Amino acid sequence: MKLKKNSIKIIFGLKLKQIRQDKGLSLSELATKSNMSISYLNEIESGKKYPKTDKIASLSEALEVSYDSLVSIKLTKYLSPIGELLESNILEQLPLDHYGIDINKLIVLMSHAPMQLSALVATLIELAKSSEMSRSAFSRTALRIYKELNNNYFPKIEKGVDNFIKKFKLETSSPISYDKLKNILTNEFNYRIDENSLNSFNALKELRATVQTGDPNVLFLNNNLSISQKSFIVGKELAYNFLQLKDRSYSYSNYKLDTFEQLLNNFNASYFSTALKLEKNLFLKDIKAFFSQKKWDQKYLLALLNKYNASPEMFFQRLTNLVGKYLDIHKFFFLRFNKNLQSEVYQLSKEVRLNLNRNPGGYQTNEHYCRRWISINVLKNLEQKLQGNTNYKNKVAGILRSKFFESNDKFLCISVAKLSQFLPDKMTSVTLGFFVDDKLKKQIKFLNDPKIEDRIVNDTCEKCAIEDCKQRVSPPLSIKQNEKLIEMENAIKQLKTISA
Repeated sequence: MKLKKNSIKIIFGLKLKQIRQDKGLSLSELATKSNMSISYLNEIESGKKYPKTDKIASLSEALEVSYDSLVSIKLTKYLSPIGELLESNILEQLPLDHYGIDINKLIVLMSHAPMQLSALVATLIELAKSSEMSRSAFSRTALRIYKELNNNYFPKIEKGVDNFIKKFKLETSSPISYDKLKNILTNEFNYRIDENSLNSFNALKELRATVQTGDPNVLFLNNNLSISQKSFIVGKELAYNFLQLKDRSYSYSNYKLDTFEQLLNNFNASYFSTALKLEKNLFLKDIKAFFSQKKWDQKYLLALLNKYNASPEMFFQRLTNLVGKYLDIHKFFFLRFNKNLQSEVYQLSKEVRLNLNRNPGGYQTNEHYCRRWISINVLKNLEQKLQGNTNYKNKVAGILRSKFFESNDKFLCISVAKLSQFLPDKMTSVTLGFFVDDKLKKQIKFLNDPKIEDRIVNDTCEKCAIEDCKQRVSPPLSIKQNEKLIEMENAIKQLKTISA
């Protein structure tokens, strides 16, 4: 078992407490026998301190156990699940400190719990070791919940952007240019930007960027990046430096985020960069003008994307930051889907939902996402345009009023699809769905545009009871399985009646 220093302190404290209690000694009695203070022993048992060798020797003599057994990280069967939990590093993937939870206190509380909780902990560890619940999944789920609890709006980062704009005297009457951001990074934060070398390595052609620290720091940018993507990455580097976010990955790849702290700092830097590119006051003015249109116009939306030189995801993410705070729109979801050309596999790669009891579109599962949603339609529309013109570089936008088959919950869904900059056969769509209520009706004037299609939707084909669905790609297996269980339960009840 390979454990970090803090975990070793926790395990030593747990063992000491267990042995003391097994010997029938109070803290006061052990303090007297070992010639140590009660407060010091309490700090050891709570995992805050690890005693020096002479103190361990005194404790082993007082408890009448060997020195080696006391310092061994091997735990009893009762406490072994806690040791495995610490070894798995699962707790490090969760934002416990952001929720005010002390990991040492949590472990101590768990050590007092009944055997049933130990069994639950062991089960969670086994799940975490499987592909269904990887370390990455733990971290990303924790981050999603963290964003939802904060309504996806973070005043400290917004204030940081305001301070940055003020310090460098940036003009915000129009979007800040890539050249301006690049000059600040190179001149004020000692960076050199290399836009050519990275692509000379085949293994790095799909990497967006990487940083080599030194004097100066060197930011290697993939030369296939658009100006918008370069601006976003430079904005993130500015954030890491200006906000002093130390724990970070230096490669712009999701595969290199090792801890929750790195994932959180990556999110903070992304938020900062997006807020810098789509400055709050200017962006809100344009969004209010967009929402005040009485008719849906995809050209209006695409023009805004061009104005800010922003990717659809950056644009929608900024919108989700601000609509709750400034437009009183608090119920929405965001989804990002990936799809390869000539493939019917749609991969849900990112999701955020706010104040919704259900997750429209389903979670990341092996089931088939409902093909009635606009997320799928815009990808299909883009693919059709690419078949007719392989040089087609434009984005495709769409809108749909969606109503769930069973709950009748309604959403106004706006989606944009585009071709990948790196992989010529890969497409991405991002979708923002607003829950339709009285507040939304006041804010979005084109909500009732008769040209917008109304469509019944559901989560996945496997969970869908819509009959004669032309878009269905899989039978309702989950529903059929539930029906069999209900039929079996009813038969058992009848069996009991007969036997009586």
